[in-house]
Amino acid sequence: MKLGSLSRGVLGCALAFGLAFAGVGPSAQAASNVTLTVWSYGNVFEPKIVDMYRKAHPNVTIKITKMNLDDEHNKLLYALPSRAVPDIAAVEMAYMGQFRQPMIAAQFTNLNTLGASKIAKDYLPFRWTQGTGLNGSQIGIPTDVGGLAVAYRTDLFKKAGFPTKRDQVAALWPTWDRFITVGKQFQNKVPGVGFMDSTGTLFAAVLNQGTQKYYDSKTRAAIYRTNPTVKQAFDIAAKAGCTFMKNNKCAGSIGTKINQFSPDWGAAMNKGAFATVLAPAWMLDYIKQQAPGTKGKWDIAAVPGGGGNMGGSMLTIPKKAANVKAAWDFVSWYLAPAQQLKTFQLYGLFPTTHKMYSQPSIKNYKDPFFNNAPVGAIYSSSALKLKPIYAGAKDRLIDSTFGQALARITQGTQTKSCGKFAAQTSGAAWCQALQDIQHNIGQ
Repeated sequence: MKLGSLSRGVLGCALAFGLAFAGVGPSAQAASNVTLTVWSYGNVFEPKIVDMYRKAHPNVTIKITKMNLDDEHNKLLYALPSRAVPDIAAVEMAYMGQFRQPMIAAQFTNLNTLGASKIAKDYLPFRWTQGTGLNGSQIGIPTDVGGLAVAYRTDLFKKAGFPTKRDQVAALWPTWDRFITVGKQFQNKVPGVGFMDSTGTLFAAVLNQGTQKYYDSKTRAAIYRTNPTVKQAFDIAAKAGCTFMKNNKCAGSIGTKINQFSPDWGAAMNKGAFATVLAPAWMLDYIKQQAPGTKGKWDIAAVPGGGGNMGGSMLTIPKKAANVKAAWDFVSWYLAPAQQLKTFQLYGLFPTTHKMYSQPSIKNYKDPFFNNAPVGAIYSSSALKLKPIYAGAKDRLIDSTFGQALARITQGTQTKSCGKFAAQTSGAAWCQALQDIQHNIGQ
């Protein structure tokens, strides 16, 4: 999900390019000129990989329209019943629970009719399952897998008197509570610098270390108010986002108040305004894009608990797409093992095609931008440990509501009391979030 190219050995490059063009022959090309319309967000489609397909298929024009995450999904949802759909649409995991519902899934092409079932074994089982509609059809093919680690600035850690070697850094925070404590210690030693870019990311990080989120995987009933992992994730993010109160309002945080992916975020990263970023594999590409001058100042350590996952996307083909066959030719090529390997080598996005993890080109890969951190070993280990968490129909709405509640705590705008909880407390924010969710989803 997220510019520079990663240097590789001669053998690795030869292997990558040899694989990348394998299977890209006349049989994969459309018989006549075709224009594929694609709706996307973020960095789902990497330009150099798309250009490889364009060069091998001069009769295919690919027009990618990139939108805001929520705008793209809302537009797709309303377009699906009509013919105003794209040929290919990227769907983020936060929305897959909604799009997998039988009535909506039926509006996508069942990719098994085009040959998806023959390639299913190439992909991480839990990621493949996330693209299966509740009607049994395969509506999406998985792009990258997130995994989770902590990207940290070695220069800022050194300034704080902290260790800088990745194993020693990971040992600082065996738990999330210790992570917050380390954040407070860091800010005491390096005033004016945030320990994290955004404490809001802690909620998803902790939540995704559980086995269930907002819906029960068997009954599909809403469990957002009773699942202890949800409350634990909320409390940890709230604790990190409000480290002390002043005049009955939050006045301290281990993070900045800068929104991720905003222009201010990139500028702050370049200035060294924060020391850590919770980093799924796709985040590494964003760091390189936003702060190329910080090469060599970063390293990567394990998160508390040792693993986790954030993000991930699916490529889908609406049933009423104008060019279903040509769309499948592109999607199946773009997400084939060879192209996922090349994407990893150029952009650092970690493959969902798990059989490649044992290859030296991934297993032994170290990223010079991140102080030669063994990203191949770090993220493959994380990916293989992951298990599916059932995604419900309203996951994105619930995510957003809890995110808004956490923002009210950090920004001191929880002006309403709720239940037995006074205004400006995390209890009131939690209570109001539960009420808002129940009002919005009716459960």
